[in-house]
Amino acid sequence: MFGFSLGKLLVAALAILAVWYGFKLLSKDEESPEVSASKKNTSVGTDAEDLVKCEVCGAYVATATAQNCGHEGCPYPV
Repeated sequence: MFGFSLGKLLVAALAILAVWYGFKLLSKDEESPEVSASKKNTSVGTDAEDLVKCEVCGAYVATATAQNCGHEGCPYPV
């Protein structure tokens, strides 16, 4: 009555696999576009720049695009 046969084990395994893959498919559809986009782009781009503290005003500026802050003695060009 409660014996395990090969047929019952196969049906149980198929039911477990169907539920498992069903949940995987549903969870992929519910991801937001921002999350999936950030997962795809994991490499660091060349957009990053180093910041340097201005000795005059104390603001942090990008080294490549630093501009004069308007304070007297600012080391960056206008």
